[in-house]
Amino acid sequence: MKNFPIVVLLFLALCVLSPISAWAQAAEFPGVEKAMSPQEYDAAGLQKLTPDERARLDEFIRHFVSSSNQVAAQKAVDRAVKERKATPPEIIQSRIVGPFTGYNGSTVFALENGQRWRQSQPDSRYFPKVESPPVILVKDTFGYHMYIAGGGDVRVSRVR
Repeated sequence: MKNFPIVVLLFLALCVLSPISAWAQAAEFPGVEKAMSPQEYDAAGLQKLTPDERARLDEFIRHFVSSSNQVAAQKAVDRAVKERKATPPEIIQSRIVGPFTGYNGSTVFALENGQRWRQSQPDSRYFPKVESPPVILVKDTFGYHMYIAGGGDVRVSRVR
């Protein structure tokens, strides 16, 4: 339980550093035209952009927010380690490979870092589809908890 504030800090760093970070991380980011009010869009002069230029701007925003979130999360982890609130092996950060829609009691999660984790509690929960959500795994007294952006948390054990 002493790691809970760290987990919350890391989760916030991954998910809510920017008002558009949730859109930028999800595949359904509506683009600047839909994300801004018509007044904001016009005031910024974005109506002058071609559709190709707007698409490039949207992609830049997605990449920038994703990079910023990764840097912020790494700084939060580094600070937690430095303050001896956690040690590096206790916190693992990655992403689920492919879409996430929930877990069913025996779900195996494949992560981008090559690790595989099996759900170790019998709960079932379903969430709106999120493409490759970021996850943080935290070791506590009883094992590991996986915190999934947009998908709550679940107790897991490592398969490989």
